Amino acid sequence: MASSIYYSCDSHVVEAPEVFDGLVDRFGDRAPRVVDKWKDREAVFVAWPSIDFAMSVGRLGIAGANLNLPETKEKIARGWDLINPGVKDPVARLSEQEQDGIVGEVMYPSINMLTYMVDDVEVVNAVFQRHNDWIRDYCSHAPERLIGVGCLTLRDIDLAITELQRCAQMGIKGVAIPCTAPTDKPYSDPSYEPFWEAAEDIGLPLTMHIFCGSEPGMSLPKEWDQVVSYTLAHAAAWNTVSNLVTSGVCERHPNLRFVMAEWETGWIAHVLQRWDHAYYRARAVDQTPELPMLPTEYFRRNFMVTFEDDDIGVQTRDQIGVENLLWGNDYPHHDAIWPNSRQILKEIMADVSPEDEEAMVWGNVQKLYNINRAALPV
Repeated sequence: MASSIYYSCDSHVVEAPEVFDGLVDRFGDRAPRVVDKWKDREAVFVAWPSIDFAMSVGRLGIAGANLNLPETKEKIARGWDLINPGVKDPVARLSEQEQDGIVGEVMYPSINMLTYMVDDVEVVNAVFQRHNDWIRDYCSHAPERLIGVGCLTLRDIDLAITELQRCAQMGIKGVAIPCTAPTDKPYSDPSYEPFWEAAEDIGLPLTMHIFCGSEPGMSLPKEWDQVVSYTLAHAAAWNTVSNLVTSGVCERHPNLRFVMAEWETGWIAHVLQRWDHAYYRARAVDQTPELPMLPTEYFRRNFMVTFEDDDIGVQTRDQIGVENLLWGNDYPHHDAIWPNSRQILKEIMADVSPEDEEAMVWGNVQKLYNINRAALPV
């Protein structure tokens, strides 16, 4: 018997234009702004002139659409106007959840994923405060079914702690931090220690979502072409995970909970196997701190990972840890499996026990975010 309840732990919002209103008046050319043309492309973008980058709004909210159709291209060009209704209206979003056969979503940023690589602390903090206020209001319509993740920059630790505390006071249940730290200041740097202490004390999960790196390209090698970079994107995530573990952050803060979102999971079992061996070898040559547990033990205690339609990760769940796996549909992005999540899950969970399936699609996310089942339509 399959699970009776399905909850996505990796979905997205598409931030409303009011998140960016007034920032140009306040910060001038340093600020992001909504434009209807970027370079030679006409569409609705949120652009950051300071980093020569722009995000197409319409492309972020067209789950279920075929990219090859003219009407889809029109949707993309029109920005917020023609994207799926629930992206703008949280009440409509509940109906879209039901269409997919799920009861709730944990939702990450879309437009603001690129904001993490901006090093202008004052502007980024202002954008993220706007984002966090907006996500609180969006989710207030059904707080157990709409769990919006807040955004934090860690370029200024005092500001990050203040915003983390504010998020917790507003009832936000989790926050996203950069998936990759600046190359000259990895997460092993002692300057982050006050933040880890505060985060452990407050208790909100810290998510590291793909494409939310502190530097362009998530600090992957610049000589890699786009195919290689996308295929091996998880190398960026694993560099972060390993750094947090082997530097002793997880040893000092056993109650921190990190979520690696949208990196898929089929590669993890092999990497975990290699990791313990690499740690054993490296200690002899580079003075890696000796830890009381193996790296894989810290992973299973401190980290969780999301998957979408990754059957290989499901097949190797025992090596990864069933309790470490979270399913998500990636709605409303164009490569989401909405509205076919239940059929795809049926296929990739065909040989999975009911207990394991229940954990991956509901039990683990329920525990992580303390979701009240009585408030869900089941």
